[in-house]
Amino acid sequence: MTVKALRVIPGGLAGMNAAGPSGLLEELYEKHAAAVYGRCRYLLRNDAEAKDALQDVFVKVLRALPEFREAASPSTWVLRIATHHCLNVMRSRKALWREQLLAVARERRQETEPPDRRELVRMLLAAAPEEAQEVAVMYFVDELTQAEIAQELSRSLPTVRKRLREFLECARAALKEALPDVMLPEGDDL
Repeated sequence: MTVKALRVIPGGLAGMNAAGPSGLLEELYEKHAAAVYGRCRYLLRNDAEAKDALQDVFVKVLRALPEFREAASPSTWVLRIATHHCLNVMRSRKALWREQLLAVARERRQETEPPDRRELVRMLLAAAPEEAQEVAVMYFVDELTQAEIAQELSRSLPTVRKRLREFLECARAALKEALPDVMLPEGDDL
């Protein structure tokens, strides 16, 4: 997808940074819009929703600019906002996750092909608590180390491990309920 240039309207929050109305926000958009769209597309699995989410994320970025820590990585910061936004969108559909998982199970029984991996991941994410979802995305999708996640979330390493275990427990329970013949490996080698 080609991400169109951002047109910053002078005044308001966009005008408050030292680089001028089109400074930091435009720079963030130019550098990170494609990655944000990719993240939204991966998590939401819908082009139209991903495009809407892209715009919503940069509205949130605009509002959060005053709180941006210069020590933080802009890429990580923007992608974290995108992840939170997409997880919230997914949570709003949470009531449907059981039905979707059961539908995948029914389709799986009818077909010899395994269910789409990304769809399954989305449904498993929806079954987990909010903080466990975020940690799971950072660990399994972004491939950050547990130490990097702990630093980014300002959490302890044991807390990050606990959230990963929570995610795996929820994922195992959801799989056991909907797809009894599919099992995640047991063990806590996190």
